Amino acid sequence: MSPKPNFKEMSLQELKKYVLSHRDDQEAWQEFTHRERPNAVYFDTDIPLAKQKQKLQELIESDRLRRLG
Repeated sequence: MSPKPNFKEMSLQELKKYVLSHRDDQEAWQEFTHRERPNAVYFDTDIPLAKQKQKLQELIESDRLRRLG
């Protein structure tokens, strides 16, 4: 049996590939789900859903305008 790879040293893409090919590896899954995502948008769970939806729409519109230049 080969030793497990060091999940903390893997890039997010490498870890995703590993998890997809080793779906029963809970340690890898834990690392994958707890890894920060550089482009993720996080919302405070104390904010009402309507305000979260409004903020998300603002982020989408701002991104759209930025891409248009």
